[in-house]
Amino acid sequence: MIFIAAPFGNYIKPKGTIPVTGTFTLNPRGNRLWSVLSTLRYSFKSNGGWTNKLGLPNPGIEKGLHRHFHNGEVLSIAEIQKGDFRKLVDIIPERTDIELNLSCPNLAKRLPWDSARVFTQTARQRDRKWCIAKLSPLTTPEQLEFVIEELGFEQLHFSNTLPTPAGGLSGPTLKPYTLELIDIVRERWGERVEIIAGGGVRDFGAVSDYLSAGANHVSLGSVCFNPFKLRKLLKTLELK
Repeated sequence: MIFIAAPFGNYIKPKGTIPVTGTFTLNPRGNRLWSVLSTLRYSFKSNGGWTNKLGLPNPGIEKGLHRHFHNGEVLSIAEIQKGDFRKLVDIIPERTDIELNLSCPNLAKRLPWDSARVFTQTARQRDRKWCIAKLSPLTTPEQLEFVIEELGFEQLHFSNTLPTPAGGLSGPTLKPYTLELIDIVRERWGERVEIIAGGGVRDFGAVSDYLSAGANHVSLGSVCFNPFKLRKLLKTLELK
């Protein structure tokens, strides 16, 4: 499957893909347009990546569900204050497919991941096709073990943006990190874990590299800034 990463999935929903909408938090947070205009920058030093310091601006989960989310999509959510996931689980419909953003590099406060288990610990919550943990490119093997063995996630998205002084960096820079994480998971957990791979996916070569390394699916992010490249890539994938 081809996923359209959040926040692009709010607005770009090509046929045959799975848009990821969000990322939404419990309460409204900032102004998305102003955050984009003031912090999004093209990075010439990173082979064409983008940096941002957005910090998850969004209208809040209730408006997000109403404005952006439709059946067949995946809802991206994040916890800003400890305990937010426990409140979000009561707001989000039971069978809604979700992605938990556990790794935004632009949040001032890092929270423990323990409360994410409310989405995996009961049969009622496990009744979803997608319950994904989106992780940092700097995720350690120990953290992977915690997410898989302790929290119960068996669908992982590698990876979020890379923390830098200029903000979260996306694009080709992520590729070696993502490939290394795929290798760790396949060696330790085999096919038990379903992997969505992203970072620098601009052409079929990158897709092939990730799938050959052991990913099950790919995620498109910064390529969505260029509608022509995105359309060309999707057309190419239709022919494969």
